[in-house]
Amino acid sequence: MTPAIDREPQPRFGVEIAAAGVVAAVLLVAGLNSLLSRGAVLDQQLGTLLGYLVAWVPFLGAVLIFCFGFGTRSLVRDIGLRFRPLDLLWGLTVGLVARVLATIVEIAGYGQMGSAGATLGEPVRDLWWLLVVFLAPVVLSPLIEEMFFRGLVLRSVQGAASGRGVSAAVAGGTAVVVSAVVFALVHVIDTGSVTATVVIGVSTFLFGLGAGALAVLTGRLGGAIVAHVTFNALVVVPALL
Repeated sequence: MTPAIDREPQPRFGVEIAAAGVVAAVLLVAGLNSLLSRGAVLDQQLGTLLGYLVAWVPFLGAVLIFCFGFGTRSLVRDIGLRFRPLDLLWGLTVGLVARVLATIVEIAGYGQMGSAGATLGEPVRDLWWLLVVFLAPVVLSPLIEEMFFRGLVLRSVQGAASGRGVSAAVAGGTAVVVSAVVFALVHVIDTGSVTATVVIGVSTFLFGLGAGALAVLTGRLGGAIVAHVTFNALVVVPALL
């Protein structure tokens, strides 16, 4: 089966823009962590929100620069931001399987589920709490991160590989692995121990492979976004309850 994504033209400079987005995110996360360690941000919810924003801004900025500066000015054509009903089934399946695999990795690394005993603060249930505790990790992060990693990064790498004359299968497989590696590396830049780095790195890499495969085979991000929502919700929702 020829990946559907491979039938769409790839604008130039996608790899460079994606790399700039990753570097910017890493630098901003490091800067925020330095501020937090010095007690510059005392409000816990504000610190959590800033933790999301320092990644969201460069990721979303890179996508918009790519699409509107070098692409067709269409998120649908340039990064595959579209959804079909079948994506719900595939996304739920991949998200559930990835969470099961992540749980196995957590038990092997921590001796228990990584989310066991997790708490998300006092459930005051105001708009601020709803944004930081639920909407950010379950809705906004999956959307923005899939637009960047499986939209910009994956498609750009696949386009670059295809331009070197490799087969569609090799280009697609390379793009899936590279996007999964970058996705995992970004998620371990502020882990606190070697064990956490390995566990989170392996878990996010496995999820990245599944989401990337969905994006390549369907030619759109709908399934990957649903999978990401499912993957995150299976941690957040039990903690809320």
